[in-house]
Amino acid sequence: MRLFLDTSVLLAAAGSAKGAPRVRLVRTHVSLDKPLVLAKAKDRPVVITALAARADWLLTLDEADFHRKLGRVVYGLRLATPGEFLLEQRAHGVL
Repeated sequence: MRLFLDTSVLLAAAGSAKGAPRVRLVRTHVSLDKPLVLAKAKDRPVVITALAARADWLLTLDEADFHRKLGRVVYGLRLATPGEFLLEQRAHGVL
């Protein structure tokens, strides 16, 4: 399972005494066969890069710009907060 962490998640983890995610930089290229319409241009690179990295999940704390505007799935990429992701994993017996 591949997770893509939005900057909001990385900053929260870096500022937490309990959170310290290991980060791996990946060069990506993507071509979409449908338009990706986002109101805020700053959010497009996040979604496009997560898609290019072939992530299964995009974890973000920015619910207003991502979840409420895009929904929960974009081109097969699932969107959730870290807490929602962990609850879903626990519900499916993964954790």
